[in-house]
Amino acid sequence: MSHIHLPDGILPPWLWLAGYLIIILYFLIFSKFYKRLETGKKTAILGLISALMLVSMSIEIIPPAYHMNLAALSGIILGPALSVVAIFIVNILLAFLGHGGVTTIALNTIAVSSEAVLCYFIFKLFGKKFKKIFVSAFLSTFVALFLSAWVSLGIVYLGTNNTEHFFEHGHEHNEKVLTHTEENHLIDKEHSQSEFDIKKFMLIVLSFGSIGWVIESLITAFIVEYIKKIKPEIIDNY
Repeated sequence: MSHIHLPDGILPPWLWLAGYLIIILYFLIFSKFYKRLETGKKTAILGLISALMLVSMSIEIIPPAYHMNLAALSGIILGPALSVVAIFIVNILLAFLGHGGVTTIALNTIAVSSEAVLCYFIFKLFGKKFKKIFVSAFLSTFVALFLSAWVSLGIVYLGTNNTEHFFEHGHEHNEKVLTHTEENHLIDKEHSQSEFDIKKFMLIVLSFGSIGWVIESLITAFIVEYIKKIKPEIIDNY
């Protein structure tokens, strides 16, 4: 649900470059504390979960508004550290398959990873309150999907609104004579920005998303409950 389906050239450079900077910093920290995080025992599962997420993202539950990504499941099984790695790999593959642009790989990783990380900690919290793992998995997935949707909406809002003036200094005091071509380009840019209604987009995402969240939460809960029965050591945070 949190995946941003935007091609290259839509988001401003400062936004997607900031996304890549965050991801690079994450991997630097991850590589430094890899052994302390004790993620080695789940490295083999990483490939399986990545493949499962890749397949799930190609299945639309509510065309064309919603598809699953099973990031919440990756958070529960892999934990907050390795789930980000799996999501980054999946987003690279999706970008080369035309499912989002190359410039949105890092931003998509941040948005989808927020779902996985949130679900991991919420699942641990609900595990102390609910005896049934199905209930804990369902509720934690639903809450994580809801919260991560706002992360995606925030990224889209930043990318589709004119925020360039925050990075420009003295613009008000510098007059510039525009050529006819530059004037037309500026008018077209302002017109394209005015066509995008963030409130309407938010309404569509949240309304269709609420249906998809229930479906994905149910599927995740069934998978988690099944894994807990046949291979309980995989889910070590419950």
